[in-house]
Amino acid sequence: MKSMLFLLCLLFSGFSHAALIQLHADRSDYQIGDTVNVTMSISDLTETIGGFWADVLYPSSAVSLLNWQFGSGLDDGFGSYQFDDHNAAAGSIYLEDYADFFADEGILAAQQGSSFVLATFSFLAAQAGDVLLSLNPVNFGAVNFANDFVNVSATDLSFTVSAAQVPAPATAMLMLAGLGLLYRRRQRK
Repeated sequence: MKSMLFLLCLLFSGFSHAALIQLHADRSDYQIGDTVNVTMSISDLTETIGGFWADVLYPSSAVSLLNWQFGSGLDDGFGSYQFDDHNAAAGSIYLEDYADFFADEGILAAQQGSSFVLATFSFLAAQAGDVLLSLNPVNFGAVNFANDFVNVSATDLSFTVSAAQVPAPATAMLMLAGLGLLYRRRQRK
């Protein structure tokens, strides 16, 4: 009975494995006017990925998208099929990238390993506060090289934008300058 239960647990544990799409920033704290560099990667891979799609959502009042670029994990040297659609007003960028139909799976597997970069983004921090970048929960996923759906989960990214700090003038320097002016006036009289 114990061995039967162990086999059932082992069988169902194989179904629960999921690849993970993550958004990473180069820092967790920024100031208004800073450039926020974000990487979208996929990890925990057990098979070669043949394509992905993702809708990245961001608060357009807090950050503005400056640039984006696809990763090279789906390109075996002869290109891949890439599509993007950016809606700045809605704060969303939709990306798709698929390996070529005749791509060399061995080259792709070597490039991808157990994780690889899907895309990179640059945002301009425009407003102070907490910022959340996330994947649209109903519009992201991946397929393997055989074009079968891959079980994928996602994590969101949050970071803080603060107002630029203006250094306060040194009080002692202002006081010394004032005393110097008073001393100079007294010397003239």
